[in-house]
Amino acid sequence: MNNLGEIYKSASAAFGLLPGIAILITNLGVPPDTSRYLFAGIVEAMGILTLLLLWTNKASIKKIRATKISKRAIISAVLFLLCLFLYLFLYGQYVVKVPHSDPLLFPFWPQGELYSGLIQHGSSYELIQNWGRDDVYKVIQSSSSASLQFTVLILLLVYVLVFVAITYAFGILGIKNRS
Repeated sequence: MNNLGEIYKSASAAFGLLPGIAILITNLGVPPDTSRYLFAGIVEAMGILTLLLLWTNKASIKKIRATKISKRAIISAVLFLLCLFLYLFLYGQYVVKVPHSDPLLFPFWPQGELYSGLIQHGSSYELIQNWGRDDVYKVIQSSSSASLQFTVLILLLVYVLVFVAITYAFGILGIKNRS
């Protein structure tokens, strides 16, 4: 049982500490024109906070029945999967790859000239084909700046929840199974 607790503890530490470093090195999953340092720093901070909260409450966690701990870990693992799938879906829908150029992040709620252009051309890809990548970028920045920032915040929240959920799942199991 002690070995299993050590495995959970190690997995929890890895999911709590390594994602931020991986984000810094690879820029993995960070939307275009968004700071990888912001994403990495917040993922790191929330992962460490999750581990510290679990560690601080370890005496209480050890008193909880194993079935209840398992249920919490399963719920957390399901939350991890839901957030991961949601993030991948949102990223795939709103980050548009542009051939031979950098991708563009479109806001969830386009406004002004961007909204009109999307209605006229039918899709973000068609808009880029007709207006050009740089012109679309300028229109996004000028007419939908607030919506774009809100989009980044939502993406960041979901992204962080991916890592916090899996860290919590392994962490709570590690504490419960550690003697």
